[in-house]
Parts: sequence; C-alpha cells; structure tokens
Amino acid sequence: MIVRSIGKKLKTKLIGRQIYYYEELGSTQELAIYLAENNSEAVNGTAILAERQERGRGRINSKWISPSGGIWLSIILKPNMPANKSPLLKFIAALAVCDTIAQNTGLESKVKWPNDILINHKKVCGILLDIATKGSSIEYAVIGIGINANVNIRKILPYIPDHKGNDVSVTSLKNELSGKYVNRPSFLKLLFERLEHYYCYLEKEDLGGVVILDQIKDRLDILNAVVTIQQKDKTIEGLVVGLGLDGSLVLKKNDGSLIEVLSGDTRSRVIKQQH
Repeated sequence: MIVRSIGKKLKTKLIGRQIYYYEELGSTQELAIYLAENNSEAVNGTAILAERQERGRGRINSKWISPSGGIWLSIILKPNMPANKSPLLKFIAALAVCDTIAQNTGLESKVKWPNDILINHKKVCGILLDIATKGSSIEYAVIGIGINANVNIRKILPYIPDHKGNDVSVTSLKNELSGKYVNRPSFLKLLFERLEHYYCYLEKEDLGGVVILDQIKDRLDILNAVVTIQQKDKTIEGLVVGLGLDGSLVLKKNDGSLIEVLSGDTRSRVIKQQH
C-alpha cells in the first residue's frame, strides 16, 4: 500500500522509481549493498524500504532502533562524479530530509555534523553512507536514512545509554507535532523528489558541491559555537567557523590557527557544545 501510494504521483526520474518493500528486514543498508554488488537490476535510484529492521545500523556500527512507524530506507546510487565528491552525498541527503520536514510538517530542523538531523536539539534522523570506489570513480553509493516519523519514543528510550527521566536526546516527528501522525507515503514522495533535486545538482553542476556545503553551513546546529571533538587518540577544541570543500568541520583554535576535522573520519564526534 505504501509503495503504491508513493508511485502514483512521484515526480522523479531516478530516485524511488524502483522500490523493494519489506514488512520486516534485517537491515535495509546491508541488503542495498548486496544488491548494488550482485544484482544488475538494482538500477540507479533503487530504494529499499522496511517497516521494521532487526539489525538497523548507525555510524561506527552502532545499533539503530527501528520499530514500526518510522521511515527506514536505503537508496542505491551510481553517481557520475569523481570519488573525492563522495563525502558530499550524505549532505544532499541531509538537505533533502530538512526540506521534507519543513514542507511536510512545518517543523524546523538542523544538521548535527556529520550526519544527524535535529529538531529542538533532539535527534530525529540519522544518515549513513557506504561507498565503493574504483580508482578515482565511484562504483556505487548507498545512502541510509532512518527517520523517527510516527515512532513511539518510549520504545526507543530503553536502548539509549544513560538516559535519565525527561532528559531525552531523541524525538519523533509525531512527538514534535503534539501527537499528530505524519502521512508517510506523502513524506517519502517529497523526500525522493528533494533528494533527486540535490543529487542531480551535485552531479551536473561544476559548483554544485560549493552550493551544497553553503546550504549545510546555514543549517549547522553548532556554527559559531565552541565544540570539543573527541578522536581516537586526541581531543580537539575550537570555534566552528565553517566547512571545508570535502565536508570537513573547520575549527578556529585558541591560538587563531584553523584546523579541519574530516567528516569522513568515523572516529570523530561532537561531545560538547557551548554557546
């Protein structure tokens, strides 16, 4: 039903034109990677959609809780662009999600670098990117998007480490809409359309990457804030002043020097923010 509802008025040429739909699946990301590598029928823009996931995956192989009511999907892309542009693919997904939330619900969202979407400082969406390259070309990319749409947050809270009482770091669209349900087929339709818009722009326009990064910068939740980045072997503190051309976070240190923290470094995370 959800697939038929999406396809009736979908205004895309690639994204979502082929959908694999499951009531329950181990992981949409795992299946999408398998199809990208082994199934020639998994064309550019193929989407894998599940009502529930048993092994939903977040960054650094963390578990992503995926109960009924959410939007759990992965999209196979075969970009015609150099491999050094690949880190920007997660940012076009972030812009597409933010646009869709705004247009479909009226809610304002922010981007938490490198790959989360926040509403009122609480996580509502996570984005995952897996890429296979050959030389300087991209063989395929799989963008995973998990959105707490109509999810009952109480089903997620037991899985959040150190969560205490009302100190909740996650939310859902339904929760932010005071209990109003989101029409998921309509939301997905718009999400596919916005994603294709940014994907084609990044692929075809010479300055597409610069424009995408400028829009992400405008939506960063930590722009002009002092943050501490914890990496595997060191801690970096500085004022967030922007993004590098590769999507890295640019920090200004106390001595005035600039340092770039790569968004592709999966060992990095923002652990403190001051205003």
